[in-house]
Amino acid sequence: MGKRLDVGQSDWRTPAKHSVLNNLIGEEVGASPHLPKAPRRLVWFDLTAGDAAAGKNGEYWNRSCSPGILAYQATRSELPVEIYLYEINPETFIRLVANLGHQLPKLGYSPDGDNCWRSPRAVLYAINGDGRDASIRHLRSGDAVFAINDPNAVTGWAMRSKFSHEVIGRGVRLYRSLTTMGCNATGLKRGKKARPTRIECFDRLAAAQGTLASSRDLCLAAANDDAQWSYLIETSDKWRGRTESNVRRAFKKQGHDVTITWYRVDSAQFQDELFRHFLTKAELKGIRGKEQDWLAATMEQRLQMINAFEEAPPPPPPAEQMTFWEDED
Repeated sequence: MGKRLDVGQSDWRTPAKHSVLNNLIGEEVGASPHLPKAPRRLVWFDLTAGDAAAGKNGEYWNRSCSPGILAYQATRSELPVEIYLYEINPETFIRLVANLGHQLPKLGYSPDGDNCWRSPRAVLYAINGDGRDASIRHLRSGDAVFAINDPNAVTGWAMRSKFSHEVIGRGVRLYRSLTTMGCNATGLKRGKKARPTRIECFDRLAAAQGTLASSRDLCLAAANDDAQWSYLIETSDKWRGRTESNVRRAFKKQGHDVTITWYRVDSAQFQDELFRHFLTKAELKGIRGKEQDWLAATMEQRLQMINAFEEAPPPPPPAEQMTFWEDED
């Protein structure tokens, strides 16, 4: 096994994530034209584009950031591709546009107005806006859609809870998404202030489960380390095998293994993984046996459940056992 490094310090997780994303998008490109009901267009959303900076360790741009991966894979597509890059931070967006202007011409793209680039097969738009407000009005029933939600921590979640439901509502049959869920990597389990942020994730996952189409499943892939960096993939239930193989291969290449659970295959295990992921050991101990009550509770009620456990007086020590000895003659 490789050495386990902290996030941001020669991080192994970033190459693993980019490998997973590159393979997933590559599957979109390779498989879509040959499906029984092939889509007419591929539409990709990056809801957390960042600045699209090249990797610091000499990686190719088209392998070291999500905009680079999308832009490169689009050039390989037999179908037309539309790419929408959302970045909420104005300063980061300026760097994003600068990096796109530098890198995209190397892949055959040309500028086409403000913050837009075109290649023979693809058009790419950079948008200074919140990914949670991403418009889907342009989607058509013949599209195949892929969405990326890759915040630095769960506090920056940029996909609205009913996004996939809204996409399917536009008549889109083919939809997949990749969400990064870093929980303890940024210390979210080290203090009480972060509890509401972590607890809110249960509602986000409940919304994803509640709007999940019958032909789709949710894959939770969690790194087996203290940082608990994990990925949530929504995909067709027919693609479970290749999705799981893709994720395991990407982690193994970095010298790590991964725990994978599927919501529709084993919903109880899936929920157990969510509890383990978003709650500390002490918090989990406090609600053990009350998990269903927890899931049905409001945010305030959940906090009260945890506080009640922590504030309860410790049980009294066991009474000292009395030993009686018979007097000897």
